[in-house]
Amino acid sequence: MAADILITLPIAALFVLIALRCLYGFGWQPAGLEKAFPRWRVPTSPADGYAAPGWKVFTLTLGLRVFLFAASLCWVWLQSGQALSLGEAVQSLCRWDAAHYINLAEQGYDGYVENGQHLFLVFYPAYVWLLRAARVLIPHTLLAGMVLSSLCYAGGCCFVYRLARLFYPHAVARDGVLFLSLFPFSFFFGAAMTEGLFLLSTGAAVYYACRGKWLPFGLWGALAALTRMTGVLVLAPAILTLLGREKPLESPLGPSLARTGKRLLRTLPCLLLPLLGTLGYLALNYAVDGDPFAFLTHQEHWYQGPMWVSRVLRYVWDYLLHFWNASNGWAIWLPTLLLFLLCFGLLLWGTLRDRRADPGLLAYGFCYLMANYSLSWLLSAGRYLSCGFVFFLLAASLTENRPNLRRGLLAGEAVLLGIYLCGHLSGAQIM
Repeated sequence: MAADILITLPIAALFVLIALRCLYGFGWQPAGLEKAFPRWRVPTSPADGYAAPGWKVFTLTLGLRVFLFAASLCWVWLQSGQALSLGEAVQSLCRWDAAHYINLAEQGYDGYVENGQHLFLVFYPAYVWLLRAARVLIPHTLLAGMVLSSLCYAGGCCFVYRLARLFYPHAVARDGVLFLSLFPFSFFFGAAMTEGLFLLSTGAAVYYACRGKWLPFGLWGALAALTRMTGVLVLAPAILTLLGREKPLESPLGPSLARTGKRLLRTLPCLLLPLLGTLGYLALNYAVDGDPFAFLTHQEHWYQGPMWVSRVLRYVWDYLLHFWNASNGWAIWLPTLLLFLLCFGLLLWGTLRDRRADPGLLAYGFCYLMANYSLSWLLSAGRYLSCGFVFFLLAASLTENRPNLRRGLLAGEAVLLGIYLCGHLSGAQIM
């Protein structure tokens, strides 16, 4: 109990700090806080300076995926101990959940059954459906999935760059994409999994929310919510951005609230479109299992369910101590703990020190971190956080005028990316 309280207190404090920064942006201006929080900046165009064209960002990031694909094949051949054809080498890249997405694309949710149950309803359908469409052009399902993921990742990087340029200069936006692309678990962006599509859909949704373009936000948000459970969190930056634009707490309060209420009612249909993605997933559950909430039962097979973050961190710590000298300690539990501390620290720094950081993005980063660390059996924290683009933008802002720290972080990421990619391909539980 005492440990839970000690862990929860700093989390609650960060929540309060982000909430205060948002409230100040909404027009609430208590005396003495003028210097503590910046004004909410409404972005209408990229920040001053050079902006890289989208095709350049897309080409460079896609080129990195191609390089890592080639490097993965080289590693497979080097450590195989036997002759492998190109097809066999490519097939050996199918690891962990990728096999389930491939089976779902080939057999459908009705046909892919284990122990007489539709256990794989826990996998959200957007990527599965797009993969089935991609198979029309690329009959090899695994290869189609890797191509689809890589293209989505490159497109997602374009939106992350454009989002960053709304608040930061080119150098920070560029480094944000670099930090994201060299993240030790970023190799999942090229796997037949949802990471690439999730980065694309959430990056696009948040970008359009920050631009106040609500219909594109709603459509991309619906795709995000149909890709992964946490996709619906894009509602947070959208609602906060709308309130930041309208400033409902600005004096005089009455007219400000009335103006905001009218604007909110006009925007509400588009603003709530992401919920259609969640409803689509519930409809899939009903169509397959006759119960829109069947996934809650199937989650028990995967030992998954909600758990408060303090309890999650406590069991992560316990498992780390237990498996310190084993593969799982280094593959799962150590990075899970360190990544939480790192992301939490970046959010705290961004809230207190980065005056250019958008309050809506800070709130999204907080919600995303807490949601991913509130699972009863957290084995894929690194993979989930690879899509948390807010953290990479904050890291780029932090290192903007610290060249040695920037070079050190990029080099460290590149080394760890190679280590964890090789570990993943060699059968370590990096999933």
